[in-house]
Amino acid sequence: MDLYIIGAGNVGGFLAYHANQFGKYILKGFIDDDESKHGKYIYDLPVIGKVDILLNIDKPFAVAVAIGNPINKKNIVELLKQNKQVVFPSFIHPSVWIGQKVIIKKGCIIYPGVTINYETEIDDFVTINMNASVGHNCRLNDFSTLSPGVNCGGFTVIGEESFLGIGSSTIQSIKIGNKSIVGAGAIVIRNIPDNVVVAGVPAKIIKSGLND
Repeated sequence: MDLYIIGAGNVGGFLAYHANQFGKYILKGFIDDDESKHGKYIYDLPVIGKVDILLNIDKPFAVAVAIGNPINKKNIVELLKQNKQVVFPSFIHPSVWIGQKVIIKKGCIIYPGVTINYETEIDDFVTINMNASVGHNCRLNDFSTLSPGVNCGGFTVIGEESFLGIGSSTIQSIKIGNKSIVGAGAIVIRNIPDNVVVAGVPAKIIKSGLND
């Protein structure tokens, strides 16, 4: 099946260089709305055009949405769903350790060195970057992103479209709201509401009303 990678950036580069480890796809190239990239080769693949060109494909094809920003990722997925031929496989590196009764849904990208402990649920279009650790009985909701080296204690719940920065951590049983950002290196010891930015040790709110 033909595979298009949306986003000719760092996440896209990871997929382009390691696509042979994820299954038998025919890599067609990158899709990117940055017109300055069109016609160029990035990570040895051509940048074909904007996202909307995929709406006219009339046979089944696969897409990897290699976008780090959770809100932008969701907007792209909603657009692509207009074409009923598109499928969104998950890409899980062979080195990932997955415990018992873990559920991983569609459109996820999971990098090398990740560990996911038992009875955790990874919802649609979640990205888990290098060497992140997800404890037992966690829930990562749709379009959330974990940066490299994130550590989530058991029973952590990450809200939809939330972003955890490099090396941040949660203790057990923490709930992080929707569309919130946890700064790099922060340690979350209390629940975090929707639409805020937290940073520091322990993590404290430094900005509210993020998506108002």
